Amino acid sequence: MMASTRVMTRRQALLAACGVGGLALTRAHGAEATSERTGKKEVRIGCGTVTFRKLSLDDALQRIARAGYEYCETQATGPWCPHVDAWKDDPEKFKRRVQDYGFKGVTGLWSPHGAIIANPKSVEGITQAIRWAAAAGIPVVHAGDGKKPEGMSDDDALKLMRGRLAEILEVAEKCRVYLGIEPHGSFSLTTEGLRRIMGLSSSPWLGINYDTANVHRVTYAEKAEGAYAFQPYGERQDEVATLAAVADRVVHLHLKDVVGAKCVALGEGGVNLAGCLDVLRQRHYAGAFSLETEGDMDPQLGQQMIERSRAWLVKALA
Repeated sequence: MMASTRVMTRRQALLAACGVGGLALTRAHGAEATSERTGKKEVRIGCGTVTFRKLSLDDALQRIARAGYEYCETQATGPWCPHVDAWKDDPEKFKRRVQDYGFKGVTGLWSPHGAIIANPKSVEGITQAIRWAAAAGIPVVHAGDGKKPEGMSDDDALKLMRGRLAEILEVAEKCRVYLGIEPHGSFSLTTEGLRRIMGLSSSPWLGINYDTANVHRVTYAEKAEGAYAFQPYGERQDEVATLAAVADRVVHLHLKDVVGAKCVALGEGGVNLAGCLDVLRQRHYAGAFSLETEGDMDPQLGQQMIERSRAWLVKALA
């Protein structure tokens, strides 16, 4: 009887989050955050727990807080980064856990089954993540188009994505949570591809989670059983020019720097991060700036990387 009560309480919380409760949460931690004390838009600098994906969520949060970040970001992409289970975890307990580490909020959540074209479970996984995110006070859920199946035409792939987006965005609108499409697939790594995806729906809840390194190297990390391989697509893109073409649709930013395929601290690689920040400054971007890595390094090296990255970003934004 007690177990049944816990399940109903959690279910009610998820459903309530897509009504009045969800709206209040996303206004508090939405894509544009305003300081209650000064009335000015707040610069939110965060760090993804994926840097410490091989450690527990508590260890990851503790390390990110120690590095001085006021915001964090996480993933529901087990076994790759199993820090959130959108079906089993209690979003209210997650909120309290994050607050206990001193964070002001969580900027985004990577969805399970997040490859919209490639994964037949994408609608199920992403809508569950959106409901969970609303209950947890997370304003943006990330997903990608994914790798187009062999033999499928571009038109058929985008038609498939349009239909799945319609179902996903219906839930996103009810929950007041943005769906941020990351450059993470056959179309989204290019300017034209991102524009075509944004043209698949008129919903204001469809946006872009721009990843600076994915566009720079024209690859994304495709996850499988806790490991990954870099999937190439087309020719190398200019990360600044691509961002400038779609900046008005960006609702969340993944700052990532690389040397080749290897993640390095911000400002130490080949990505034109300063150019990207200039574009966003000119467009009055008010979303979060979130450091992301692939999480494949020793935790101590990861700690040093996120500390150097925060120092670089604070200086660059100043």
